[in-house]
Amino acid sequence: MLFLILVITSCVLGYTYLRWHFSIFERLNIPGPKPNYFIGNLGTILRLGQLQAMLSWGKQYGRVFGYFEGWTPVISVSDPEILKEILVKDFNNFRSRKPFPLAPRKALGLFLENGDQWKKSRTSLTPAFSSGKLRQMFGTINDSVNHLVDNTETKCDEGKSCDVYDLYQCLTLDVIGRCAFGLQTNAQTDKDDEFLHNIRVLFDGLSKTFIQPLVMILPFFSYFVFFLKNIVFLFGMNPVVWLRNQMKAVVKIRKQLGNDNAAIDLVQLMIFPNADGKYRKDVRTMSEQEIIAQSMTFLLAGYETTSAMLAFLTHVLATNDEVQNKLCDEIDEVLNNKEVTYEKVNKMPYFDMVLDEVCRLYPTASLIVTRKAAETRTYKGFTFPAGMCLQANVWSLHRDEKYWECPDDFVPERFSTENKTNIEPYSFLPFGAGPRMCIGQRFAILEIKVAIARILQNFTFSKADDTQKSLKLISRGAVVPRDGVNLRIHRRHSI
Repeated sequence: MLFLILVITSCVLGYTYLRWHFSIFERLNIPGPKPNYFIGNLGTILRLGQLQAMLSWGKQYGRVFGYFEGWTPVISVSDPEILKEILVKDFNNFRSRKPFPLAPRKALGLFLENGDQWKKSRTSLTPAFSSGKLRQMFGTINDSVNHLVDNTETKCDEGKSCDVYDLYQCLTLDVIGRCAFGLQTNAQTDKDDEFLHNIRVLFDGLSKTFIQPLVMILPFFSYFVFFLKNIVFLFGMNPVVWLRNQMKAVVKIRKQLGNDNAAIDLVQLMIFPNADGKYRKDVRTMSEQEIIAQSMTFLLAGYETTSAMLAFLTHVLATNDEVQNKLCDEIDEVLNNKEVTYEKVNKMPYFDMVLDEVCRLYPTASLIVTRKAAETRTYKGFTFPAGMCLQANVWSLHRDEKYWECPDDFVPERFSTENKTNIEPYSFLPFGAGPRMCIGQRFAILEIKVAIARILQNFTFSKADDTQKSLKLISRGAVVPRDGVNLRIHRRHSI
């Protein structure tokens, strides 16, 4: 009898606690989808995908709503005024990102670091992306694009549809590997390149694994996952560990070469903070574990987001002949059949407009602009409690009719010099905003502009029979094309 009473009491208390936990948004008077008492709103997220779920909820509940990623309550925000407070004005209260379910316990890398650790790392890494460093990297980027042009010519000569997203993934891996770490990957010349294979296995696994949803429902399960990771590697099933071991080898070699190494890139500055001859009192030497974590962050981010942006841009050009022709004319005028240079590629105003409009329509990093409140705040009548996770709903914001006329149409002129003043502040956030905005933004833009300018000097794109009118998307950290981007390539003139 006593046992039965204990069981009944435990069930009642458990149910009461679940009901209290999953009613937080009701208590805050924040609208949102009704959660399941065991999995929150994870069922809808898994069924529709996170991006589509967010878009659907945004249309139904407005610019501020609450939902549950399994056990974790999250407030989605697509109101520019509130986002300005969170990302910029009240940044010190929102310095931390929303925790990632499968993040390692130590050495998280810049993307997932928080507090003073993030600030120290950001200070140490920022010099690697200065204007001077970008100029130094330009030659390496351009050299990698040589292989892209060759591969594009091969696809053109085949005379059939090809997946340009595949071409760009190979390019961006080569570029980030060479510019940041001095890695000589062969992704553009060898489809069996080990780096390319392991990175693709990793990202493919992110979109298919059942482990992440399980950890969202049962956060403590993550400890078991990390206990197993090394055992899994023994059977050759963990690409993360393989990639980390490769980065360890790079760091070891760089340390042996010492501070006199000619390559002043990201990994060199992490090992030797004053390698470029500029003393910075706030910059410290990182541990090997930290260097590996930062290297992994930049390797994966530089590969995924930039290749997706290149693919989205190319799809837009293939489906908007007038825009493509106008962009080709500008490239011809500025380059005058000569080589691309750092100065020239940054003097193409129409190209800037096109790229901004692609970033508006396809903000590939939109789901990773997240924060966590340190203290309770109230903005425009909405209360954000201490410890609450926040998600900037950038995709919805970029297609909000209140801020963008005909938001689903591709109109580069929105970003002309005369029209930019009409854009609502903080309604355009493809790289985030504030102190935690993307550190590699200018690097990514430079790589995209060099690649597209070089290709459009010689080729154009058009729709093929298997070209999707509206690209099917998938969320795996970044938002990327689910089925690639299939297009036809045409030669403009002999090369």
